[in-house]
Amino acid sequence: MELAPFQSRTVEVASEVLKANGPRRFLVADEVGLGKTVIARTIAQRLRAGRRRLNVMYLCPSLEIAGQNRPKFVSLTGIDPDEYDPGGDRLALVPGWLPEEGNGFRVFTFTPETSLPGWKPGPRTGRKTERELIRSALERFPALLSAVKRLDRERAAGGRRLLADRGDLKGFTAIEIERAMRDIFDCQSGSIEKAALKWLERDDVDVVEFVGRFRSVLALAALRLKKVKPDLVVLDEFHRYADLIVPKAETSNVRLKQERARIHRLLVEALLGGDERPAVLLLSATPYRLRRLGGDDIHEVDHYRSLIDLAGFLADDEGCRAAVEEAMRDYRRALKTIGTGDAIRASVLRAKERLEALLRPLMARTERALVHKEDLFDRDNPQVSVETQDLVVFKHFAETAGAEFAGWAPAMWTSIPYPAQTMHGYKIWKSLQAAKPAPIEAGSGKGNLAHPQLRHLAHLVGDKAHLSLPWQPPTVAWWRLEGPWSGRRPLPGKTLLFSRWRGAPTAISALLSINLSGGLRKPKEKAPVALLRPGGSETGALVGLFMPWPSLPLAIEPRKSRGTTLASVRADARRQLEVYLQARRIRLDGTEKRPTWIVAAGIEREINGTTYQRVSSLADRVSRGAKAKNWSSLPKINRVSPAEVAALSDHLLSSPGSILARCLVRHDVPQDRPRDRQRTFAFLWENLRPYLGHRAFADLIQSSSKKKRYPDALADAMLRGGFEAVLDEQMCLLSSLGDAEGQEIVEQLSASLLDRPGLVQFRRGRTNHRVPVQGRDSLRRRRTEPRRKEGNKAPSQQHPSPRVQLAFLAAHALHHLDRPRGIGLPSLVQPDRSLGPPGRSGRLRAARGPHRSLRESRGPALAGA
Repeated sequence: MELAPFQSRTVEVASEVLKANGPRRFLVADEVGLGKTVIARTIAQRLRAGRRRLNVMYLCPSLEIAGQNRPKFVSLTGIDPDEYDPGGDRLALVPGWLPEEGNGFRVFTFTPETSLPGWKPGPRTGRKTERELIRSALERFPALLSAVKRLDRERAAGGRRLLADRGDLKGFTAIEIERAMRDIFDCQSGSIEKAALKWLERDDVDVVEFVGRFRSVLALAALRLKKVKPDLVVLDEFHRYADLIVPKAETSNVRLKQERARIHRLLVEALLGGDERPAVLLLSATPYRLRRLGGDDIHEVDHYRSLIDLAGFLADDEGCRAAVEEAMRDYRRALKTIGTGDAIRASVLRAKERLEALLRPLMARTERALVHKEDLFDRDNPQVSVETQDLVVFKHFAETAGAEFAGWAPAMWTSIPYPAQTMHGYKIWKSLQAAKPAPIEAGSGKGNLAHPQLRHLAHLVGDKAHLSLPWQPPTVAWWRLEGPWSGRRPLPGKTLLFSRWRGAPTAISALLSINLSGGLRKPKEKAPVALLRPGGSETGALVGLFMPWPSLPLAIEPRKSRGTTLASVRADARRQLEVYLQARRIRLDGTEKRPTWIVAAGIEREINGTTYQRVSSLADRVSRGAKAKNWSSLPKINRVSPAEVAALSDHLLSSPGSILARCLVRHDVPQDRPRDRQRTFAFLWENLRPYLGHRAFADLIQSSSKKKRYPDALADAMLRGGFEAVLDEQMCLLSSLGDAEGQEIVEQLSASLLDRPGLVQFRRGRTNHRVPVQGRDSLRRRRTEPRRKEGNKAPSQQHPSPRVQLAFLAAHALHHLDRPRGIGLPSLVQPDRSLGPPGRSGRLRAARGPHRSLRESRGPALAGA
């Protein structure tokens, strides 16, 4: 992959630092979506030069993120990511199950929480396979094993024991395990077995604590093995587990807590330190706000302190840390300089240059341009007016907040609409719950909104009809669109929401969803049942609607002419189908009128029995109910009536399954392997079908159609709304303009659809409600874990994907976009995740229009820098 100029410069600087003698630590702090992972991959290639092997250890906060980014690092090995064996996903399992090596690379993927045991409070017993290794390791110490087994029996009380089974210690050595035991149990001389037995006699430990302690033994022993010890450690999103690099001082007098802190330091030193310390590459778009693994901020208020601590870690030099702190103080003082404009600018510039000189060897940052010539953004600056009802809400909130939060009240209210109803999760929430409800509350779904920015935002995103569209019209329509997509009135474009407060996205999504549904449901009132649910005799027709038939959809290539009417498109499709059927000796002089899906199935079976068998196996898996037909027993059909041809051509033109089948061929997505066909059908049946079954979509589609049954109205809407052009456009976006290939295109389409709404807390009166909203922090993609050797089965998991949101998503969905682009996108609401001045309160801002080119900047991104 060719790098952008700013990425190439970052790679050059970081590689030079990581190859040199010294701490060998560097931070890439580029904004979200600017390719930090791609930069890290290229740096790994540079570090590999001249070495026989490079062990790359990638750590990130969750297995989902690890699964998302693993393929980018796995590509270094030259092995197909789908065929790659990642090895054990915990340090204790790695010596006996190493990742597959290729091109001199071995890639380890972990989360700190599971790989460094005992870091986070809570259960410490680990996975069963880890405990099996512990059981085997204890067999060298009979007395210790006997004592542990007794404690295990007592804990189990007849139930399942923790250490019942043995495992294979392949890859470990007895010497390394004993050495790690001595360090973990703090016994540098004498019998380690006696020391562990004495430890077990304490009143504050039990078998669960022992298992957690011994998991640390295995992790430490693994990290000391040359085949596991990393040469490059990549800490992605490290600000979410920053206590790895900025450890918390243990001030408690509790002996057990002090021991855990000491063990944690041992593991971190084994990972990041040692005589042959690895290169450490940190990735984060928000490095100024460091949090511990438990979620609390390292410095709750003074985020500059976090940046100072980070600089100290990167330089591994207390002198550098002190110099950065003093330079930052000078910078603050310069901002307060009193004098002429020239004097102030000169003072600030000198302080800024000094601070940059200290930070530039440690980090790089690139941001998107905010203002530039020939800007593609429509930067209108609408003036909002504050109304009486707005001030009533604010006055109640400010009085309820009390003295502790009085200074924050204006900033919170400016960003978070109806804060007394929506600020759950904040420290102020207890005070808000205890106070009287606000005189003016949202939740009825009626009336004007009592918040100036929210009123303007509601105008931008559109009314109920706009928000209920299941997909936006295509950028270029293939024919004249009808109904809600007709363009008789302009639809809202893409809207991005910028806010520094986490409560703003959830509050706004809840308020928009309440208005969309006409108010809050009563307590215990059931939600409306979703549509397109299988069951009974209609199951076959529903499966047929979403079936990507292997042959028939390719009989039709929809006519593309912007002024063409749907009647002409349908007539042309019928002519194409007749020619196709006659060429395959299907007679068109029949007299029957069978269900369309049965006709399609019978013709497919007549054309090619092998491909039909593949279809029928997929269909039989999801067909439920005693009345559902068995697809495998459906007869061949070689004669159809004109009425059946007309119905079939409409079906092939408008059914989601047939539409996707044509798009797959256009974009070279292979369907030869069984798993490819299964993934494609899973997208249609498990993702697209539930998505299109949402009541908000169904109500709009049904009300604008003459069809009585919703499946028929939906198929009609597919044509009237140009769904195939939308889908084709998005697949082009993902493949031609993105980096997706083959089946990955389908996976990313699947990841973009929400099959069920999330729930947001919302208070009205004295009652807490849970409002269903369509929203997510990032797009998710379904992906099967790579194969594992020796009979281990890999479960299917969902992993987030930092891809652009697709146009056929609901306009009322709330999204965090990592890589926004302006091609056929719906109205979206997005919180800004760019690095800004630490500690500054947020405000709502809306940016209209597509994404623009990037402004490249080097050095730190500080307030006012």
